[in-house]
Amino acid sequence: MATAVAARIMAEAGELPEEFKIKKLLEAAKQSYREAADDDAKRVAMALLADLEQRYNIAVEARRRFMRP
Repeated sequence: MATAVAARIMAEAGELPEEFKIKKLLEAAKQSYREAADDDAKRVAMALLADLEQRYNIAVEARRRFMRP
């Protein structure tokens, strides 16, 4: 409930939570990986994916810890 309220307030202010921003970047990086032409491009895309996944997981965990009673 509190997460929904916080998300609504941020949306009304024109902002997204960090984890939502990272999730959008993650989807774009996955598409880049799928479209990579050679092994070097796939390696670069995979490194970006790994970084974004780690950042996403950190953001989710931070929100969960913050929202704990």
